[in-house]
Amino acid sequence: MAAPDYFAQLVLLQPPGKALPREEDTDWGRLLRGLSLEFERVDARARKLIIESDPRTTLELLPDWERAYGLPDECLPAGDTVPERREALVTKLRDTGRQDLAYWYEVADILGWRVTIVEHRPFIVGINTCGDPLGGYPGRESGISPERWEQENAGLIGRLGPPEIRFWWHVIVHGSKIRWFRCGESALPERIMDWDIATVLECLMRRDIEAHTLLTFEYRPEYIVTLFRCGEHECGERLLRWEYDNTYY
Repeated sequence: MAAPDYFAQLVLLQPPGKALPREEDTDWGRLLRGLSLEFERVDARARKLIIESDPRTTLELLPDWERAYGLPDECLPAGDTVPERREALVTKLRDTGRQDLAYWYEVADILGWRVTIVEHRPFIVGINTCGDPLGGYPGRESGISPERWEQENAGLIGRLGPPEIRFWWHVIVHGSKIRWFRCGESALPERIMDWDIATVLECLMRRDIEAHTLLTFEYRPEYIVTLFRCGEHECGERLLRWEYDNTYY
């Protein structure tokens, strides 16, 4: 509520009489106006608490949030920017330590990464079909073609896939994360633009995985770039074309 509203309330609450004038240009009125300005300031600070109570928008109480939740730690170091520190705080709040894929997709989303998590299995009669590669192909439901899997993973694992291959899961990180300087959130001397790799996500997953499992990471570009090549393309096609790599979605 604004100061004029508080002033009007104070005037209405005072008892009638000439000793307590209602005009603002009197000594009594100036006293009430001063109180009104202070009430307005206190009201604004109280409304600010609504913003500060949310870890996604907190600013002034961010150091207190970090102290309460033990930040920074080994996987969530002290960020250089306010958005990075908020991101670490939200990740810490949601760190329940589950092991299902839905949980890790949620963690990756909080950290701003688009990932695909591939679980492996050996060739199984009745599940795999003729034509599937025998080297631990994760199955057609993964969105990966058998030919591409065979080409990219030739020689990495046994041809039939040992039973232990079930404990290997592979995280594909799509693209890189760009951080922009945002007025009202960022502050000097933050960069206008910055980018990083999924270091925090790797640390969290490697820290919390079950001891008998094997976790590997792979970074893939977000776009597939196609250049014009003489003998392969025709006149009228673009010299440069790019599209999202949706192979693993």
